Amino acid sequence: MPNTCVFCGSDAPLTREHVFGKWVAKTGLDLSPLEHHAGPLNALPRHLGNQPPYRQEVRDVCGACNNGWMSRLESAAQPVLTPLILGDSGAIAVGDQPMIAMWAQKTALTAMLLSSKEQRDNGYGLAPSEYRALYDNRESMTPLSGSQFWVGRFEGDGAFAAVRVTPLTVRIPGLPEPHIPQAYAMTIVLGALILHGVRFPPPARSIDAVMTYGFSRLWPTSSRVDWPAGQVCTEETFVSLADAGMLRVGNGEIQLQPWRHAAHLPQSAIENGMVKVRALCHRHDVYYPPALLQEALNGTFYAFMVACECSAYIVHTDADRIRFRAAGPPEGISQMYEDMSGDEYIFRDRNGEFICKQLPD
Repeated sequence: MPNTCVFCGSDAPLTREHVFGKWVAKTGLDLSPLEHHAGPLNALPRHLGNQPPYRQEVRDVCGACNNGWMSRLESAAQPVLTPLILGDSGAIAVGDQPMIAMWAQKTALTAMLLSSKEQRDNGYGLAPSEYRALYDNRESMTPLSGSQFWVGRFEGDGAFAAVRVTPLTVRIPGLPEPHIPQAYAMTIVLGALILHGVRFPPPARSIDAVMTYGFSRLWPTSSRVDWPAGQVCTEETFVSLADAGMLRVGNGEIQLQPWRHAAHLPQSAIENGMVKVRALCHRHDVYYPPALLQEALNGTFYAFMVACECSAYIVHTDADRIRFRAAGPPEGISQMYEDMSGDEYIFRDRNGEFICKQLPD
């Protein structure tokens, strides 16, 4: 059976579609080659090679979609987003806001297609109905119903760019975590621009959320959006923001949280006086001292480097878990750790010395 277009379902020949429109590479952003990765949030990423940024392509879209409504969407978004990507103050007019929200949604959906066929065959990614629903909005150029978007400023390494999609559950005190996600967050970083959104697909009921970071609401709204506004997102706060950590619902009792099955590793355990946690490769374990758990409970968090037979990692402690922030060859991970800011500390116990850096508040 031939492959069909993920958006319209046509069995016409598939074409190469850029995750980011070709215009992004012409804005003046740094185009030095970088390592690119894609894949699940709680596993080693798929390496896409060392290549110039903003050139990644997928082959899941027919020519009619690629050269039709998707091309028109990119052409409409380019003049609105280019100044913001380059860090120039600007505004998004009311009439452009639904189109920019749809562009962010289209970009997130397309980026998910970078995952391997095996991963997608095993259920990784967004439901096919999301792609068809966005296709149905091609004439109105509006985002999917049940969507909310915010726009803010990003500061970090000029070469940093990302598309992150996190499945979410609605957590209510006293009730167990739902078995399936009820929403997903989308976060896109390009230059100085960051777009963050959440979508509640049917039959989930949409919940109005508030962005505590002070980002301007992009959709739905009825007034001009001035940019930048709110706190600045950095590489250190990116993951927390992308995992809906800056979204609040009502009085805070109801929470949006990453779906554990997709976003978290198996629960850690104590073994021989060390905390054992499954590495991203899902084949080996890595260890760190229990003292870091107590420090986290007291509100002090650290970054450290560990390694298994498959990869080296940079890990951050957090209030309720650890986060794998980077994976790769030991030399590169070691250099990333050395380049990190923060005071270095040595924890000593019967297992020896453990070196880490305190994360800034």
